[in-house]
Amino acid sequence: MVELLSLHIGRFQRERADYERTLPAALLVFSPAPSMLSAAEGDDEDETHHHFKTLTNVSTPMLGVGEPIVFPVVKNQENAFGRGITVGRTGNNDVVLDDGTVSRFHAWFQRETDGRFILTDAGSKNGSYVGGVRLTPRRPSPITDGTRLRFGQVEVTFYLASGFTKILSRRVGP
Repeated sequence: MVELLSLHIGRFQRERADYERTLPAALLVFSPAPSMLSAAEGDDEDETHHHFKTLTNVSTPMLGVGEPIVFPVVKNQENAFGRGITVGRTGNNDVVLDDGTVSRFHAWFQRETDGRFILTDAGSKNGSYVGGVRLTPRRPSPITDGTRLRFGQVEVTFYLASGFTKILSRRVGP
């Protein structure tokens, strides 16, 4: 379930051990760019500004303008794609990025037996990027904790559960 980062921080502070046990193996964090805030407040939008829509058809994120959003990288039981965890614009994907630059079925994650993750572009129109490098369609690329990913124009950071809890620890303090 898509949630605000602040909700994760709150649960981490209140019940750290239980929270860490329930985290998925990987998460994506979308941090809105500062330009989104000014556009959301009514300023004119130029072509360099990009709006990300989360699970809606409005021009600004519904889950808190200007606050990072966390997407669990988990398989949805209703998604029949057997190769991995799908990313795309439509609701039948495991990770839904409702943005016009994201293809209906854009890419997929796979978890290897050793726990590492790989990302494969599904032949999307606007491409998938790992660390700024465009992926060749249907060629898997390894990804590591803290890697910047881009699907179309939507940029996110990939975290393993352990890396995500380190980020939360830094935000919360000892």
